[in-house]
Amino acid sequence: MDKLYYVSTVEKTSPPPKIRKDDRELFELCSTSTSSTHQDQVNASLQQMHNANDVGLFINRSLSDCEKNIVLTDLWVPPENYKFPLLDLWKKRGLRFQYKWLKVFPWLSYSEKFDGAFCKHCVVFAFAGGIGSQRLGSLVSTPFQNWKKATEVLSDHNNLEYHKTSILKSEHFLNIFSNNAPSIIDKLDDERIKQKKQNRLKLIPIIECIILCGRQEISLRGHRDFGSIKFNNESDGNNSNLNEANEGNFRAILKYKAKDIDYLKNHLESESRNKYISPQIQNEIITICGDLILSKLVKMVNSAQCFSVLADETADVSVKEQLTLCVRFVNGTGENAKLCEFFLKYVEVHNLTGQHLASTILEGLNSCGIDCSKMYGQGYDGASNMSGKFKGVQTIIRNKYPRALYVHCAAHTLNLAVSSSCEQQSIRNCLGVIEKMHCFFNTPKRHSILLEAIANSDLNPSSKSLKRLCATRWVERYTAVNDFVELFPCVVEALDKISTTFNDKSSTDASMLVKSMDSEFLIALQIFKVIKQYI
Repeated sequence: MDKLYYVSTVEKTSPPPKIRKDDRELFELCSTSTSSTHQDQVNASLQQMHNANDVGLFINRSLSDCEKNIVLTDLWVPPENYKFPLLDLWKKRGLRFQYKWLKVFPWLSYSEKFDGAFCKHCVVFAFAGGIGSQRLGSLVSTPFQNWKKATEVLSDHNNLEYHKTSILKSEHFLNIFSNNAPSIIDKLDDERIKQKKQNRLKLIPIIECIILCGRQEISLRGHRDFGSIKFNNESDGNNSNLNEANEGNFRAILKYKAKDIDYLKNHLESESRNKYISPQIQNEIITICGDLILSKLVKMVNSAQCFSVLADETADVSVKEQLTLCVRFVNGTGENAKLCEFFLKYVEVHNLTGQHLASTILEGLNSCGIDCSKMYGQGYDGASNMSGKFKGVQTIIRNKYPRALYVHCAAHTLNLAVSSSCEQQSIRNCLGVIEKMHCFFNTPKRHSILLEAIANSDLNPSSKSLKRLCATRWVERYTAVNDFVELFPCVVEALDKISTTFNDKSSTDASMLVKSMDSEFLIALQIFKVIKQYI
């Protein structure tokens, strides 16, 4: 506000101060000894100017919605008999503001405060105009007083783009202000919320297909797992290259699912690039699913009173050393208590010293969000860097968490014990013969003889072929031995048939393998049956 009127303390005979009806500003009544007659006159003047608002009061101000409504709908309009002042600039010519301009240009407003004209729409909504967004002057931020060129200037202003835009904004504002209609921002927010819901609705079937492939342990990719999905190129038997139609399990399942979901089919057939089906998006969804599963496991571990950490390192196919982190804990209480053991994550390690592995284990647990203060046990193999008394992983971790007792991994201990017992010559020879059996039947022609023997027998074995012996893990080696024991009668029958019907080297090898299965070999197999009961 550029003025502040005060009603000062005066004598009873003093006349009231002059209050102009066009300047509706902030009045501060400071009269403490003013007579009641004087006070009534002041109040009457204020009441008279209550609805007389001058557009000049709102120039260069940040207006509230109520003030904008006043400017657009309740501005003071001079009466037809109002005598407009004669400015010093135009005294010689006798030019004044013409009342008819207010009727020709409905957006025009006269300010008695500034003795000039303004565009009430641009005062509220115009901030810049013209090419290069120049600063606005006459009719917007400064009063227009050039009465000589009034008709020309007002007509030109009426055709300006920012003036037309301001009128549209005014209409929209009044519609919202009077009818409580949502603003443009609210409408945009509503549209954005709707778009989010639609995108999430489209994303749900895609996530379900990825989860299905994961649960069924089938691969997602195919020969052509890129580009848009086409529904009009289904193979009808006339396609010359059927492999071109194989888009992978994920895209095939999604395509089948879209047949019953119209919005999903429309989404996949649309020209939009954002389909959420690219290999990168698939990997992101898999990662997010893994994070959600991990967060649930961590919540279960932290809710338990204690847990043990299990860890082992091994090299993967890319010759990178990976540390496997697992936890073992009791979930539930009383009769509902259940012993749980879950895998958490792989952590790549670059150093196999006890200090580095211990730091990696603790950092891996902390990164998952597990409270290590509840660690009561450690389970590793017997390697010196893991079980060492001075610089081993178990010692370093126990120095920080004294309650985390170290126990040599039971499965690894059993593996070492069984592997050590298998160093006996008779057991070693038996395993060697089983390995030779696998190599012998690992050809199509010989394997077909074994399958024929299995089909003609009264047995119902769980496996239809022999497996290779694992060089490091006894648990995997046991599977190969167990399959051989189940298929032993069929193997003997197949070897006899090959030795009598084949006329090549296979006949000789089959005869030698039959002779190698002597009494010592059979006793070793019985020992394996005994071991089977304890594994």
